[in-house]
Amino acid sequence: MADRVLAEHGSWDAVANLPIEALTAALKGVRFPNQSAKRVHGVLGAISDKVGKVDLSCLEAMDTPAAIAWLEALPGTGRKIAAQVVNTTTLDRPALVLDTHHLRILARLGLIGEGADTAKAYDALMPLLPPEWGAGTIDAHHTLMKELGRTICTPKNPKCPECPALALCPTGQTLA
Repeated sequence: MADRVLAEHGSWDAVANLPIEALTAALKGVRFPNQSAKRVHGVLGAISDKVGKVDLSCLEAMDTPAAIAWLEALPGTGRKIAAQVVNTTTLDRPALVLDTHHLRILARLGLIGEGADTAKAYDALMPLLPPEWGAGTIDAHHTLMKELGRTICTPKNPKCPECPALALCPTGQTLA
């Protein structure tokens, strides 16, 4: 979605200067486009205020935890979005993107506590990832976990007998 919006408008500064209504229309197809447009507008404005334009090249010299902390200081930016920026942009750094599907699966596997927040889960899990996993592998992992959460390890009525992680999942073994 971000790539499409950027391509349509030519620069992040141009996106930041869109009226909220136009940004909402540009974000059609995401969940809650009205809320997303307000957040994107606020974040892009905050970046522009901090560095003079919408440019994250200042993060290149920072280590990953410092870059994530810088991003989290922006309005409406939590660990998921900060990790996603660090992982999937030109920064191309290993940073685990955790969404609600991921958190649910990890809790059912017993790797995090039920209701753990994204930042705590991230801090607990990042050191456990294989050191050879780069940004692309972590992004692929996120995509697979999201799909697993959407199709099999659903919030209600999970399809535990169909789950490829059943042998590792105490919750699934109980429900299957």
